[in-house]
Amino acid sequence: MATPVNPLFIPSTIDTVVLNTTLADYSKRLTDNVYDSNVLLKSLEGQKRIIDGGGSIVEPLIELEQDAGGFYEGAATLNNTQTNTLTQVEYRWQNVYEPIVITRDEERQNSGDMHKILPLVGTKMLLSEKAIAKRMDQALSQPVGAAGNLIDLETLVNTGTLGSIAGGTDTFWQSTVTASGPFATQGLTDMTTAFYAVSGASTDENPNMIITTSAIFQKYEQTRLPLERISNGDMSANAGFRNLTFKGIPVVYGNNIRSGLLFELNTNYLSLIVDSATDFVTTEFIKPTNQTIKVAYILFRGNLITNNRRRHVKLTGIS
Repeated sequence: MATPVNPLFIPSTIDTVVLNTTLADYSKRLTDNVYDSNVLLKSLEGQKRIIDGGGSIVEPLIELEQDAGGFYEGAATLNNTQTNTLTQVEYRWQNVYEPIVITRDEERQNSGDMHKILPLVGTKMLLSEKAIAKRMDQALSQPVGAAGNLIDLETLVNTGTLGSIAGGTDTFWQSTVTASGPFATQGLTDMTTAFYAVSGASTDENPNMIITTSAIFQKYEQTRLPLERISNGDMSANAGFRNLTFKGIPVVYGNNIRSGLLFELNTNYLSLIVDSATDFVTTEFIKPTNQTIKVAYILFRGNLITNNRRRHVKLTGIS
């Protein structure tokens, strides 16, 4: 007896195996393309740390400096107790996605020759790649108000709650936030004062990256020229992006930094945590039961964190 045919069944016109194979070929370049797409993600790529899953991201912190030793002579009794100076902060994993959708109409338009699907998948992949790169840059630069959003620079470089620690209660968990004003009259002074406020010594614990808006970058540029030239040679972590320097460290501008803000960051204490199995990976194409489409997803799982919030600076209200 013949197997009954579902009258609602619509046969696929393009082999899903071909779609997934094509997607896999493009996926090999996806991660590099996303990280290279804008200055903030490119900067954070050097601070990327891979973690193999887990329920949350737990980071050890040094809350206080240790001061248990001293000086002694001969047979003097030495202190053998040690105050606990360590604590920890817990961050949540967050997820980002972008769909790659091929409709049945698009399948039919590219039917008859399997090679015709390759440019279609490539174009779809490029559109989704650009979309998730833009979404990441926006989410890491400023609060976007979405549930499950990544930690952004404005939230990280601040004085309120971050992760599982309330900065308002634990003052060691506060960044330096300074209200500035007209760049022409106080911009350089505020940048300098903030730089030294979070620096440990002339060669230790200094901010090593400054990111701001295009407008403020141009104002800073006018104060430097012709003393300094625009270069990308001083910023190996951001090769391809124009930058100036301030005390020998790169100054760059981001596309989604909000108006009036400038960040002085110590990237030694800044990490982009990434799940080992979800670093801009692509799923296979699947067909939903209630739609005539095939869909795959680009997925990212991670978060932006710090383990020493005091070493970062934010200037606000720059005009």
